[in-house]
Amino acid sequence: MMKTNLLKIPILLLLILLLNACTLATVRTIEEDRIAKEGFNPARYVSDIWESEFLPTLEENAIEITDLLSEIETDEDVTIEAYGNRTSTGPFSFMVRGEAEVLAINRESRVGLGELDLPPYDGEADVYLAIGPVLRGNALRDSVGFIKFNDFTNQVEFAQISDALKERIDADVLGEINIDELAGETINFLGSLTYDDPEEIVIMPVRLEVTE
Repeated sequence: MMKTNLLKIPILLLLILLLNACTLATVRTIEEDRIAKEGFNPARYVSDIWESEFLPTLEENAIEITDLLSEIETDEDVTIEAYGNRTSTGPFSFMVRGEAEVLAINRESRVGLGELDLPPYDGEADVYLAIGPVLRGNALRDSVGFIKFNDFTNQVEFAQISDALKERIDADVLGEINIDELAGETINFLGSLTYDDPEEIVIMPVRLEVTE
């Protein structure tokens, strides 16, 4: 009996070694395998969420910009709690909508800005519209609240999402309207802003319409 047990030990050891040498394969579909080989693609990520989640979130949650600025002036902490989103310890970003008169289009630098007069109109610029070609900041990514740093592998991927969102609006929003002809027009807008400099509040638009 003892000999039989002793014979079993080498067999068990052999089985353990064979199992340790095995590499367990992950079963993927052909599409999943292609995506895995390509690596992270920020443009594809943005394309996947643009119509299904990103735009609906803005449409449903954007606050009138005049109301937002008034509430910030009254009680910034309460307003941030109600409407603001941010990543880490950075400034808060907000989803906004509104109407404005375009006073001027400023292309003195590559960070182009449209000067916007908000109601009640007084001929003075209250906020600014990002028109490119250089679009700064992370307002689009940070304002919606559901794009979280921990959902990505590293800081690089997280930053790429912000860049891909700006590339999308550059092509689909700013690229679809003659920006230089907006001066003197009244527009409706939907977009995001980061409240980091009260003297230069810049709206990153996801929708622009000239009113009739």
